[in-house]
Amino acid sequence: MNGIIPFVILLLFSTNGFSSAGDSGLAAGIGKPGDADKVSRVVKLTQVDNMFLPAEVKVAEGETIRFVIKNGGNHKHEMLLGLMTELKKVAEMRRKYPDKEHSEAHLVQLEPGEQKELIWQFTQAGTIDFACPLPGHFKKMHGTIIVEKK
Repeated sequence: MNGIIPFVILLLFSTNGFSSAGDSGLAAGIGKPGDADKVSRVVKLTQVDNMFLPAEVKVAEGETIRFVIKNGGNHKHEMLLGLMTELKKVAEMRRKYPDKEHSEAHLVQLEPGEQKELIWQFTQAGTIDFACPLPGHFKKMHGTIIVEKK
């Protein structure tokens, strides 16, 4: 029974439990999946086994970015967009339930050597974080996206 409550919390977190209108179930402020036809530029990120390169990205409010993420490390990694408080909660849940499958729109999962894309529109100014929430990775593998006002 103890495992059910954290699972329900994660389920609420990853669906509409923390949503606001128009953001596809994501917490307000991190944007939404972008339209490939509206990409304004490409940002390349490389994951190594203890960091993201670069660890800071600047974008403009309203901009749609195609992130090209390459896992240059020797271990499976993920890139999850969110606010740091939310990312910490997800990382904690991943420690408790490491084998649970995840498929959020703001998540990219990569095996060693793999490259994938994430298209994201940044709808409001502020700071958005990204991290690898896998057990043992979160403490060092994180970065910041600064969304500058138009």
